[in-house]
Amino acid sequence: MKNNTVKDILMLGALAGVAYYVTRYYRQKKQKNREMRETLHFQLF
Repeated sequence: MKNNTVKDILMLGALAGVAYYVTRYYRQKKQKNREMRETLHFQLF
């Protein structure tokens, strides 16, 4: 019983960590795309 709860907690922690890293990576990518778009816009006009 105790082992199972520990396993569940570890699984939740792993999932939370993965979700955090994915959102962080996605935000950074979005930010880079926005910056690239802005620089392109400035270069064109």
